Amino acid sequence: MITRVACIGDSLTWGFSLPDPWRQSYPALLQERLGADYAVRNFGCNGASVRFDADLPYVETIAYGESRAWNPNIVLLMLGSNDATPWNWDAAAFRRDYERIVASYRELPSQPRIILIAPIRMFRVMGCTFGGLSPETLEDGVRPVIREVAGECGLPCIDLVDLFKDARYCYDGVHPNGEGTRLMVEQICLQIQ
Repeated sequence: MITRVACIGDSLTWGFSLPDPWRQSYPALLQERLGADYAVRNFGCNGASVRFDADLPYVETIAYGESRAWNPNIVLLMLGSNDATPWNWDAAAFRRDYERIVASYRELPSQPRIILIAPIRMFRVMGCTFGGLSPETLEDGVRPVIREVAGECGLPCIDLVDLFKDARYCYDGVHPNGEGTRLMVEQICLQIQ
């Protein structure tokens, strides 16, 4: 029996800034690593946020609907980076909508194993961050909420905060390069296998 793994997320999942996201994104490398007993699909959407009233709510994307229709056995949920902007951040709304997304996968007929992933650390490059994202909001807001929701819901949480010590694993301080993506896959595999 093939285990279906749905990788839910934003540009970090989709593979933004990688030369060939279809072969170099973390879901593509995860498929290689896990082998033929698994079917890994990339349901990342560039710019997607947790908040239902954000610029681009993940729940309003085609990827969200397709991921649920696929009825996965494992859900890897890595969202929150795009919520770390001054215009999207609201702790109470983020928690509420993050919990709603988790619940929407919990209610699937496949009763998937859900693994929450707190995104990689963001870095300033030449004093700026990509797209106005705030590393402080990610560390002081987004990441703690994801950890708390994991604890309250009894779900495993992979926290990638310490995976990168500096920006050398990112093209732009936010999106992982090839080496960074491989490091992410190693950490994620530890929870799946």
